[in-house]
Order: sequence, then C-alpha cells, then structure tokens
Amino acid sequence: MDLDPDYNPSFKAKINTKWVATVASIWIQCTSGSLYTFAIYSSILKSTQGYDQSSLNVVSVFKDVGANVGILSGLLYSSVTGRRRRCGGPWVVLLAGVIQCFAGYYLMWLTVIGLLPKPPLWVMCLYMLLAAHAMTFFNTANVVTAVHNFPNYRGTIVGIMKVRFSIPLI
Repeated sequence: MDLDPDYNPSFKAKINTKWVATVASIWIQCTSGSLYTFAIYSSILKSTQGYDQSSLNVVSVFKDVGANVGILSGLLYSSVTGRRRRCGGPWVVLLAGVIQCFAGYYLMWLTVIGLLPKPPLWVMCLYMLLAAHAMTFFNTANVVTAVHNFPNYRGTIVGIMKVRFSIPLI
C-alpha cells in the first residue's frame, strides 16, 4: 500500500474543514438569540430600576440599534481576514462579540441584583447597546465565513445561517 508521504491525519487537520466551521457557526447562531428574550427579563429591569413603560421602550430601541448596526464588525472582519493581514481570522471577530455580549449583560445583571448602584437610563441603554451589538459580530463572522467556504451556494448558506432555530415562548 503506497501512502502519500505528506499525508498527516492529525486532529487539527480533521477538524479544520468547512463543514465543521458550518456546524459550529449554526450552533453559534442558535445560541446567540438573547435579544429575542427581552420580553422575559424586561419586567425585572422595569421593577428593579423603577422604569415606566416609556423608559423600557427606550432601552428596547437601543437593543434594536445595537443589533442592526454591524459596521464595526464588518471592518474588524475585513481587517483580520484580509489578504495582506491574516491575524486570527473570524475567531477574532467572534471573541470581540463574546466580550461585548458578556460585558453588556454582566453590567445589566450586576445592576439588577443591586451590586452596582441604579444607573441613569442612558447608562442602562449603553449596557443594552453593548450586549446587542455583539450579535452583529456573531452574524458577520458566521455568515461571511460561510459565504467564503461555499462560494457556489451563497444564497443557500446565507439562508441556513440566518434561520432562527427558536421555540416560541407563550
């Protein structure tokens, strides 16, 4: 049996495929839907922070703005995956999203449980903006990488990545 001398069936080579990246991206997309649960924790925000409904609506607007302005995530993705500079790839974009998501929700949680003093409304809006803006980093890293991995099936892979696998809450 004549084997290729350059063949190296290492673990890293086995997991470094476009299919593993796609499955990981789908899992990330499935678990990054915290923005859709705002209705669940908004009542706690309202009661612990003393907000009325209009104040809660302002926080919700910042959630929507953060989730839909992905300019920074696109710039970061381009800078770390460009042809000249390949320093970290999409993992850097995902890490930036993780840090933002954690920081935003952690600061809100610390405020809700009383470890941080009750902030002005604009500060809570910034916390929400930070947490919601993280989702653009997850979406950018996953969708753009999938499009690069499957250039002949761009529409299909974008459709797969953007499906929300969630159970409706009643």
